[in-house]
Order: sequence, then structure tokens, then C-alpha cells
Amino acid sequence: MKVDRTTRIPGVDIARALAVLGMFAAHILDLDDLRWTDPATYASLVQGHSAVTFAVLAGVSIALVTGGTRPRTPEQLVIARHQLLVRACCIFFLGGLLQMLGTPILVILVMYSFLFVLALPLLRVPPRTLFTAAGVLAVVMPVIVPPLHAAIGAWGSPYNALSDILINGAYPALIWSAYLLLGLGLGRLDLRSPAVARRMVGFGAGIAAAAYLLSAALVPLQDAVDPNRRFEPPSKFFAPYDNPGEGFRWTWSDLLGLLGADAHSGTPFDVYGSAGISMVVIGGCLLLCPRPSPWNYPLRATGSMALTVYSVHVVAIFALCSVTERGTSGDYPWQNVWTWLVFAAVAIAISSFWIRRFGRGPLERLITAIAERSSGSRRHSPTGAPQSVE
Repeated sequence: MKVDRTTRIPGVDIARALAVLGMFAAHILDLDDLRWTDPATYASLVQGHSAVTFAVLAGVSIALVTGGTRPRTPEQLVIARHQLLVRACCIFFLGGLLQMLGTPILVILVMYSFLFVLALPLLRVPPRTLFTAAGVLAVVMPVIVPPLHAAIGAWGSPYNALSDILINGAYPALIWSAYLLLGLGLGRLDLRSPAVARRMVGFGAGIAAAAYLLSAALVPLQDAVDPNRRFEPPSKFFAPYDNPGEGFRWTWSDLLGLLGADAHSGTPFDVYGSAGISMVVIGGCLLLCPRPSPWNYPLRATGSMALTVYSVHVVAIFALCSVTERGTSGDYPWQNVWTWLVFAAVAIAISSFWIRRFGRGPLERLITAIAERSSGSRRHSPTGAPQSVE
């Protein structure tokens, strides 16, 4: 069974492959802090940004499987929402299993499943509204999340578990919802148009440059108010669970943490900058790979079964952690560029073979089958195509 090339957009699959391989690097390499004046640290660009691109592509994929530039009819959307909800449940379960392995990886799939649920009422919202909402959330959520976390923390269990997913985890869904809305808006555009891809690259580069340069320009203000640089990004200064009665207190140093742009900090500058980079990556892939060809087939195949590739790499790292011990520096002996190259090469090679032979990744096939059967029939698939990508 061959991949149906008429229903896939090559650039989207390639961008998804690059995002997954970037997460490989973030999980395997010992990355230093990014310093623009030191080219040796440029590999740290994958830190946070590859996961953000993966999240933006979740929105793009949801938009594409529900009609792309022509959203489905209300009747079709009922079935589409049902299938998306089932997919979300399957991905949530899969993410929980991978998290139980106890690897050093911050598994993104649990939060990823929440993005599917968040998308359910937004499938007919026009792109302009989605882009506006994403921009507003990028500013508002980083400010709302810390006091909200303090309030939920005072309630205690079982709300703490929900807080970890929506607010306090490595991928706080309330903040990352901005990436979903951005992706949904992009997926409603004509992604096969070179003009759309060029605008995506231009706007993305402009947004990223403005966010990071403005954040850097505000460093003197941070130094003036807090010379010892004690401030932390929002994810670091939540009220502790063991003292809920103390409530939530913000100091000037805490507020200055919102001016930073470090990866995974969840500040407005981080969200805007990371979103801009993801637009550059996706738009660049659309421009460079407008149509399927033999040379881009390996990456297209990897991107088309990204869920399987991601899951298998978590299991592989679990196996490596089980047979090796951390060194005195706290790193594993296999954390080097050679391991990443092996992981990337094996993932690309197996994906190329698997897609050519079977047409769809095993996890993608399983989840699609469950979603379709739950809705009654394969003919009700919202994609109208024999395969889909989560």
C-alpha cells in the first residue's frame, strides 16, 4: 500500500520530521545555553523550538484533516470531532505509558492530547480570528498561569494532577494552546501556494526577531532592578503546595522574569519567538519541497509516522538508561552527537521502508482504526483519505 501523494502536503511532513529529529537532539545531546555570539551553541536552537514546531503542526494537521481551506459541513464536523476526541484519548493513554518508563524525557504527548480536545470547538473558526486569539493568549496566559497555579495548588489533590498538565508541567497546555491556534490558522490557508509559504517565512522571521531582540534590549532593565539576576521565568515561581495558605505573591524580580525569552520559560517573548521560528521552519519546508520527489521521500516518510518514531525513540532511550549509569557530571555516556546520528539514521531508514511497504506507521494505523470504528465506518473519516498523521 503506497502513500496517497494526492492527499498529503510534502512540506508539512518534512517539517514534522525535522521537529521530531530536533526533539531527538534535545533528548540525547548535552546542550549548552544558546549564545548568539558563539556558533558552537547553535545546536541549542532545537531546545524548546522543535517541540513548539511539533505543537504548531498538531494544529496544522487538525485543520487539514477537517477540510483545510474548506472546513467540513456541520454533519461532517460531528464525525470529525468524535474521531479527534477518540484520537486524543488514545494519545493521552500512550503518553501516560511512555511517561511511566521514567526516562529523563519530558514526554509531550499528554499535553498534545489536550490540544486535540481544545481544538474541538474551533474547527470552523476563520484563520484571522485564530491568529488574533493566538497572539492574545501568548501575552495573557503567561501572566494568568502563575496565580492560577497558586489557586489550584491550594485546593490540593486531585487538582494537582490537572495543574501539572495544564499549568505547571514542562508543556503547560494553557500557554501552549497559543501554538495550537496558530497551527489551526495556518492549516486553513492554502499551504500549496508558494505565496502563502513566503509570507509564512517572512512573518515568522519578523515575529521571532522582534521578540528576541526586544527581550535582549530589556536586559539592562532587569539588571537595574535586580542586579543579582534572581528573577525566574513564570514556570519557576509558583506558590508551593505545602504552604497554600500563604497565597501568591509577586515581587518585582518575579515580574521581570516575564521579560525573558529562554526556551520553555513560557514568557510572552518565548511564545512569540518560538512561534515565529516554527513558522519559518514550516514555511521553509513548504517552499523547498513543494512536491513529492525521491530525494525528499525519506524525510516525508519519517514525518508521516512521527507519532511512532517519537514513541519508539522514548522506549530506546529507556533501554539505554537501563543498561548504563550516569557519569560524575550527571550525563549518560551515550549523550553525544554520534548517538543522535544513529537514532536519526535508523528512524529515517526504518520509516522509509515501513511507509513504502505498509503505507502508514503502526501507531498511526492503530489509532486511526480505533477512531474510525468508534464513529461507525471508515467512510466517515474526516480526511476522506486512507491515512492521517496525528
